[in-house]
Amino acid sequence: MKNELIRIARKAGEFFLERELTEIVSKEGHANYVTNIDCRVQAYLEEALGRLMPGSRFIGEEKENQALGDEPTWIVDPLDGTTNMIHDYRLSAVSIALCRMKKPVLGLIWQPYTGELFYAETGAGAFLNDRPIHVTGTPFRDALAAVGTAPYYEELEDTGMAIARDFLHECADIRRSGSAALDLAYLACGRHEIFFEMRLKPWDYAAGSLIVQEAGGKIMMPLAGGEPDYNLSTAVLAANPVCMDQALEVFRRHTSGEK
Repeated sequence: MKNELIRIARKAGEFFLERELTEIVSKEGHANYVTNIDCRVQAYLEEALGRLMPGSRFIGEEKENQALGDEPTWIVDPLDGTTNMIHDYRLSAVSIALCRMKKPVLGLIWQPYTGELFYAETGAGAFLNDRPIHVTGTPFRDALAAVGTAPYYEELEDTGMAIARDFLHECADIRRSGSAALDLAYLACGRHEIFFEMRLKPWDYAAGSLIVQEAGGKIMMPLAGGEPDYNLSTAVLAANPVCMDQALEVFRRHTSGEK
């Protein structure tokens, strides 16, 4: 199934590269867009993944969804980094997770612009193009922190920017890619050490969370009890084990009373 899933993801990425952008529609929230490419990729993935695993459920960004249950369920972001794609910024990805018993057991993130495939299965490690990957052991003061700005939720701006500012001052530097899926994948392969965003949806983090954990990293939902719950839209914090405690202290410094 792995090889067929990779083929499906690569095919989905071809729609990005063709870039036949004919429709851009604003959704709820500031600068929140859906395009004909998002919808085209999701329709393709829903059909292809349904054939790959008959009887499985499908949760995707561009549809109304039921809560995640115990049955096999695909959680999919057909195009993570839509604004990047609109601007031809070339930092966008297909993100696919297969969940069983409400937890991801397989995660795949395909970056078609660079040809990078991040993949993990529970208990089997994490890989970039078949090469094993692992988070770094870089300490907090020397770490790069990737930040998401949660642009659709203006009420979270001040808190998110305050946390990012503290990471800028206390770590080596900060980065902003515009794709949470890629931020998690890049943490897993050692390109940075910390990632946070004040609110993400399950399709943003489901695949990446497994890849991070299988690469030796930690991921948590600090405003929702800590442990990942793949039904939630909430803040996500991920880091290598060396940085997590200090990263969490920075996060909590600015989020008392937040939910």
